[in-house]
Amino acid sequence: MEKVMSGDEGMVTGYMLLAWYDRHRRDLPWRRTRDPYRIWVAEVILQQTRVVQGTGYYLRFLERFPTVEMLARASEDEVLKVWEGLGYYRRARNMHAAAREVVERWHGRFPSSYEVLLTLPGIGPYTAAAVASIAFGEKVPVVDGNVFRVVTRLHALRLRRGTAGDREVRQRAAAMMPDDRPGDFNQAIMELGALICLPDRPACPVCPLAGHCRALEQNLIGELPPSGPPKRTKKRYFHYFLITCCDRILLRRRGEEDIWQHLHELPLMETEQEEEPAEVIDRMSLLFPPMRGQAVEVSATVRHQLTHRTILARFYRTAVDRLDPLPEGWEAVPREELAEKTFPRLLGLYLEKQRILPGTGG
Repeated sequence: MEKVMSGDEGMVTGYMLLAWYDRHRRDLPWRRTRDPYRIWVAEVILQQTRVVQGTGYYLRFLERFPTVEMLARASEDEVLKVWEGLGYYRRARNMHAAAREVVERWHGRFPSSYEVLLTLPGIGPYTAAAVASIAFGEKVPVVDGNVFRVVTRLHALRLRRGTAGDREVRQRAAAMMPDDRPGDFNQAIMELGALICLPDRPACPVCPLAGHCRALEQNLIGELPPSGPPKRTKKRYFHYFLITCCDRILLRRRGEEDIWQHLHELPLMETEQEEEPAEVIDRMSLLFPPMRGQAVEVSATVRHQLTHRTILARFYRTAVDRLDPLPEGWEAVPREELAEKTFPRLLGLYLEKQRILPGTGG
């Protein structure tokens, strides 16, 4: 029978965790504020990237949009440009929509309760709990991958991520959370997962909760939380055409569906499998007749990994002497305006290497 941690023991572990956090927490810029806007920006960005890279994005985002009002007034293109390189651009658009709602509905003041925060575009249970607890002191636990791992090991729970598993972990974390420091507790348990209770090779000898850890006691650390079945990764074959005419480059904007919504890209032909470049060039020449007979430089295949997709891309570079007829949705953009456009990282890197875009150093 499972040995269940008592309520008193849970509270003891919570205060032990806070004592460890007070001594060892990293000095991060979003921990120096209780401004809900800045905390929200940090939490959304940190869902995309590690702290080291995320810090730079956080500082640049706030330099461009220091207040929720300024974010709300910006255009979508401005927001996407600052977000460029983080991926998951839907989250940037949701941030933009949420900022507008905060300004229009709440006069620029973030709602202070977890339940109301959940009504804002793109804000789910994790982000709402983080903002409500850290900025407003509401006693509501966060559940992310780090918290899930710490709690399942602490209680030796064979749970998987999902509605039921997250609910159980949230209840267990709530039993540990002191009334007086809910925001610090949430940051402490995430910090423990990020620095000590790692997925592989956790630093159990220096863990402040080692004496209360059921998984350590039962030699189950390596088994918890149990890993799910591997997710299938779909291969997609992209053929991008860098077509120039004098000082103009042909672009198109992606639509609402699929990946990289609303971002700019080079004219694209997608195929169901790998195809000979000559066949792809012939098909693109039918779509855009000025390409016919022009020399085309073809790159090697570039592999670009997304969460559940592997993009296998080739790049075709050519120059034409006229732009008509221009296919619907294509636009001829002066080269000096390209830096204002937002591209998927795959394309941004290619355009930098081709000296079409200035390098970012990233």
